[in-house]
Amino acid sequence: MARPVAGHRRLTTIAVLTLVYAALWLVLSNNQGWGFGVVVIALAVLCGLSARIRVRPVAWRFLPGFLVFFLSRMLMGGLDVARRTLRRDPDIEPGWVKHQLQDASPSAHMFLSATTGLLPGTLAARLEGHIMRVHTLDTRDDWQRDITHLEIHLARLFPPVANDGPGENAS
Repeated sequence: MARPVAGHRRLTTIAVLTLVYAALWLVLSNNQGWGFGVVVIALAVLCGLSARIRVRPVAWRFLPGFLVFFLSRMLMGGLDVARRTLRRDPDIEPGWVKHQLQDASPSAHMFLSATTGLLPGTLAARLEGHIMRVHTLDTRDDWQRDITHLEIHLARLFPPVANDGPGENAS
């Protein structure tokens, strides 16, 4: 029984890596040179497989909610930066803060760290166990509310798997 599941995961990993590398080729090559691109993509997928990169399970039903939240906050972040830039007095109080992470999968923690910088006025700098160090443009703002909401969305999207351990890296 474990054999078909492992085979399914491997096929899923190959499919996802191929799509990701193809999308990167599309963007970076300006949709040109696909003859060479197919070779590069195939080699990148083989490298990913030899490095034992695994695609973690994703709860796809939570993707629309995540996208709506994330895109709206990203838009608000852009407007916030524009507003601060155009003001004569930027009205900022930058500083480093610590955010206590929820018990979510390492995949959710890594994705949280990568996407926090797209929220209004924040940039995640480091994960230290269950603490994420964040730089914020204004420590007086409710920066923690957005990060907590993002964390909840990501915990739903990337549920923990049985072999997720506290020291494992997300792949």
